[in-house]
Amino acid sequence: MSTLETIPFLIAQAPPAEGGLKSLLPMAIMVGLVVVYYFLIVGLPQKRLERERRNMLTSLKKNDKVLTSGGIYGTVVSVDEKQDRVTVRICDDPAVRVQFNVRSVARVLRDDEPA
Repeated sequence: MSTLETIPFLIAQAPPAEGGLKSLLPMAIMVGLVVVYYFLIVGLPQKRLERERRNMLTSLKKNDKVLTSGGIYGTVVSVDEKQDRVTVRICDDPAVRVQFNVRSVARVLRDDEPA
């Protein structure tokens, strides 16, 4: 049984409230803990990952080896920031080029990673 499922049972077993703010204090503490838990476990790591991804896409340059979200490995030929487009060479033949949206780049590969 998860923690959220046990909350109604804990409230139902609580002694009768005497009224006033004393009856709301346990519920306020519970809500406060849920909010803090959300920001520490979900909110902050998600913001950090989004910031790292945005930095990766803005620093994209010619000759970077990339992996697209479609699973295509290639080398960046050009980046057009105005049209939000990147041209990728997908094999050794210089004539084989594909244009993608910049957000389609999933990862920039380091030199020591296999392509």
